[in-house]
Amino acid sequence: MLVEITAILRRDKVGPTMKGLDAMGLGAMTLTTVNGRGLQGGNVMTDIDRAVPAEYESVSKIVNHLTPASFALSHSLTRPVFWIPKRMIQIVVPTSMKNEVIDLIMSVNRTGWMGDGKIFVSPIEESLRIRTGEHGTDSVL
Repeated sequence: MLVEITAILRRDKVGPTMKGLDAMGLGAMTLTTVNGRGLQGGNVMTDIDRAVPAEYESVSKIVNHLTPASFALSHSLTRPVFWIPKRMIQIVVPTSMKNEVIDLIMSVNRTGWMGDGKIFVSPIEESLRIRTGEHGTDSVL
């Protein structure tokens, strides 16, 4: 039986995560650049926009150019938010390796701060290697 582990990580944690997975003999994975937001609601525009009014207390006013925050405010958006750039690793492993892989990803990526990421585990019904026709575990390791 196989599972797919999808981990959404900080960009600076991808290298150490991949090294750890490689050390486990798991070199085959998919890496995708993604943008998203978590419970904190994304990054609020701070420290770059002089057009943001004073009631946005954390903002200092620096530039003259139209920024996403000033655009949001001028278009009646109440909270200018930026998507947070992340990386998503997807890896398919035998169910017997699931906990070991999750433990590695958790240990490498946990900083204790918001934005450490998420891990999702999904069952894989079938896996085939196109080149050889291998099925199941043989097709992923």
